[in-house]
Amino acid sequence: MKVKCYSVRLESLVSISDKAFKAVAFDGSEAIIPKSMTFGFDNEVQKSDAYWIAAFILDKSDCKLQFSRKKVMWFNK
Repeated sequence: MKVKCYSVRLESLVSISDKAFKAVAFDGSEAIIPKSMTFGFDNEVQKSDAYWIAAFILDKSDCKLQFSRKKVMWFNK
């Protein structure tokens, strides 16, 4: 199964349990992201930390995290 992901620049991504991260964007917006829906660092980003996060999690109405849909990558799950 392929998972569509967006590159999201974050101020912090902190583990809050065995199954979840708390993500904080630079504008102060926050979201709880399942660890299974994060796919590592985007190593092309230089000036801040960016992570690959599943698009369907970011597109949920209760996800208030600021992000851009410009940079997309597909990962095997």
